[in-house]
Amino acid sequence: MKHTIALEFQLLLRDRAVGLAVALLAALLIIAVLAGRNAQYAETAALDEAATRIQAEWAGQPPKNPHDAAHYGILVYRPAAPLQAMDPGVLPYQGAAVFLEAHRRNTPFLSPASVRAADGRFGSTRLSPLLQLAGGFFALVIGYLVGARESRRGIAPLLIGVGARPANLIAAKALMTFILVFAAAIPALCLAASGVSSGDEASRFLVLAIASLTHLGTLAALGVAAGIGFGVSRGGLAAVTLLWALGVLIIPRALDIVAEQALPSTRTALEATINADFARGPDMHAEGSSESNEALKQAVLAEYDVDRLEDLPINYDALLAEADEAYRGGVYDRRLAEADARRRAQDSIRSLSWAFSPTPAILDLSARMAGSHADYQRSFDDEAEAFRRDLVGRLNQHMAENSRTGDWSWTAEDGYFSSFEAFDPPQPTFARDLPGALPAVAALTAWSFVALLGLVFVGQRQRFGRAG
Repeated sequence: MKHTIALEFQLLLRDRAVGLAVALLAALLIIAVLAGRNAQYAETAALDEAATRIQAEWAGQPPKNPHDAAHYGILVYRPAAPLQAMDPGVLPYQGAAVFLEAHRRNTPFLSPASVRAADGRFGSTRLSPLLQLAGGFFALVIGYLVGARESRRGIAPLLIGVGARPANLIAAKALMTFILVFAAAIPALCLAASGVSSGDEASRFLVLAIASLTHLGTLAALGVAAGIGFGVSRGGLAAVTLLWALGVLIIPRALDIVAEQALPSTRTALEATINADFARGPDMHAEGSSESNEALKQAVLAEYDVDRLEDLPINYDALLAEADEAYRGGVYDRRLAEADARRRAQDSIRSLSWAFSPTPAILDLSARMAGSHADYQRSFDDEAEAFRRDLVGRLNQHMAENSRTGDWSWTAEDGYFSSFEAFDPPQPTFARDLPGALPAVAALTAWSFVALLGLVFVGQRQRFGRAG
């Protein structure tokens, strides 16, 4: 076994093309780490600066009616995900800012991809997607070439004839391929690890690094098995490449289309449903009187035992505004939960692509561990909405307790708006994201066993001796 490994090692050392490919891939991944850090730093700094400026503008508002301030609104910005510099996931294509105002739950806007020309043209250049796609393809092809070397040269029967054990040859080829692939990936992973700044990030990075190396090792093993099994065929490498493209590029996109067609979900349809629900509830700005508004009015008059709104000890307009907010908040919660359930059902269809290649599974796992998945975007949207409701609720309460019905000229005291704290949502945690990563971990583990079985199968079939 030692002699077989030494022979494989010597053969690889003499292969300058393979060495050059390893060096180029390693350099590309290192550049991706550095570029990702710089891009993330610039994006985070810009959003932090904007958030600070917007908060100062809110706090410095001149005295005005609190409901006018609620309509004046405030912008809040999405914090960076824990490992977003390594894998931005879906976040570049989702809104990074939300305008918070009275009566409306606005959709996040200002996606980073819409203002970054490079990413828009060339796709993601961050470490993890590049490692899984370019590194995975490299592992598969190198594994195939190493596995097919003796078959292509027609010397496989000679090796068997002189007593070389097929199992040892296969193990040596797999081991050397793993070393090559890991040599390309590990320098960039070590550099990326130096940028990890907390225990939560360290846990995420450890899982991501182990899963990434497992993914590369799996594809390398599959490549070796395919090379041994089909290396004698001239079209073997082309077939392997085509299968990789089907599993990584074509089938996942086809399943995206299937999911969208089977479970259609559009923003236009969602907003139409929400607006129809709004029409059945209280509306502060409705012209005339609606049933909901009248019911609220009579309930408030009965509670305070008066006959006219003018006799109330509080501002009824503010109570109506808060009833409006509470009803609309319930509508938003219900309808958006339905839309999110539909999104999850679409994701279940998309996850069928895991059965055709380990790469879609590791890409999903990567985004989950980076914290840059769709659930984080939804969490940001929910936290922004909770902040909006609290802010508008405090404004309505202040108006109700300190003014009278119809007195729209009343203004809050000077400096009142500076009492509101800035938006600061909680960060996602590793413990919270880990359960969502387990299905992808299971899929990746299953593919590892498939690769191992492939090596065992070609060894048992003694492909070396039967080549040609």
